[in-house]
Amino acid sequence: MKRVKTIIIGLLAVLMTNSAAATVRYVPDHYSTIQAAVNACEASDVVVVEPGIYSGPGNCNITLNGKSITVRSIDPADPNVVNSTVIDCNGQGRGFTFNMSENGDSTVSGLTITNGYAVLGSGIYCHSDSSPSITNCVITANSAVLGGAIMCANSNTRPKISNCKIIANSAVFGGGGIYCTGASPEIRNCIIAGNSSQYGGAIYSHNAGYPLITNCTITENTASDSAAGIYCYKSSNMTISNSILWHDTAPYASEVLVGNSGADTSIQISYCDIQDPNTNVVCEPNCTVYWGEGNIDADPQFAQIGYLNSGQSFIEGDYHLVEESPCIDAGDPAFVSAPDEKDIDGEPRISGAKVDLGADELVLAISAEVWITPKTLNLESKGNWINCIIRLPDGYDVHDVDTSTIRLNEEIEPAWAKICEQDKTVVVKFDRTAEQTQTMLRAFAENPVSLSIRGELTDGTAFQGSDTITIISRGG
Repeated sequence: MKRVKTIIIGLLAVLMTNSAAATVRYVPDHYSTIQAAVNACEASDVVVVEPGIYSGPGNCNITLNGKSITVRSIDPADPNVVNSTVIDCNGQGRGFTFNMSENGDSTVSGLTITNGYAVLGSGIYCHSDSSPSITNCVITANSAVLGGAIMCANSNTRPKISNCKIIANSAVFGGGGIYCTGASPEIRNCIIAGNSSQYGGAIYSHNAGYPLITNCTITENTASDSAAGIYCYKSSNMTISNSILWHDTAPYASEVLVGNSGADTSIQISYCDIQDPNTNVVCEPNCTVYWGEGNIDADPQFAQIGYLNSGQSFIEGDYHLVEESPCIDAGDPAFVSAPDEKDIDGEPRISGAKVDLGADELVLAISAEVWITPKTLNLESKGNWINCIIRLPDGYDVHDVDTSTIRLNEEIEPAWAKICEQDKTVVVKFDRTAEQTQTMLRAFAENPVSLSIRGELTDGTAFQGSDTITIISRGG
């Protein structure tokens, strides 16, 4: 009996511990500021920041105080949520400081950090052996002397920066995007674009450290002196793989500069797409570039490049790869993605024969059979519906279809959808009378037209198909 009581007491203790470890604190519902919620946290707690703009004391210059907690938006995987959950520093410091030996369980996820201004790291500053996890964040329009978006300092500082967009930040001296001194950050699945500085427009790394850059897109950064892409300097040892460095501009060494100041410096590059490496990658005396396998020099064919507008503000491009991109399936054949690793869009990191280069993994849609009725649609008739039947190819389960993602011609949402067990199909109805649908149909009047259906499975795999109908606009 004593043993049974001991077991029960032990189980209760575990349950109470787990319950305490899962406390969720909402801002602003429970706490008026992010820092107030952090201060109330114990290990493993979660601070959920609801959509809104957060400024002023307590909402910038935030520190986790060494706690293993998570500060995140309501849905870090949803870009719309991330873009609408904003820490606006208003030029009064930075977003976050990590300086109390935080580890990988100290996490910031799904937030936009902007308008930071500090001497060092105006978006996020990691130093004093701190190694947090920074995921699914947008860090944009921040400015500093060193490290416009992020600064990492000290030899045991090893943050993991993943699936982030580091866009249009600036630094006076080095590292418009990221500045490292002696640190060894791991940077994965990130877009670093439109940043600027004197040296190292995207990334500046110096002193003994081992930065690791994997599956990143580094593009359209600028440097007024040298190395618009990456400046690896003074005994820093960097590894770059499965990445794109393209269309970065500087007077000298536009993509990569490996420099020396009394200390040997090396960089390893493999399975990367680098623009004109013979000119744009410069290795100074007593430095080494180890060229591994799989490097190419070919236009990555982004969906849309970024640019400076008439006011010299950077307009972000669309860095998805088109189907003809040479970066598709061009990555390291030995690359193994981390468990549940996703690309910048939250899609599977490997979808083809090999991993793609850059932050985006092109996920080709599977081909579905689609039947749309009526075959002749009279705009003057009184019918209410466009009906659609969808069948997936063999090997796919119709129950895996996420019906909320189905769209007609990329834009029309279904009014009703049902999985038909017997036929292994999805039956969908679109409202013909809705204004958006009417506008689309009238654009095709008096013509046979191919209408497309696109959607996703619950694992993010896209499917698509089409069917041709005739649309007429006649009475009677």
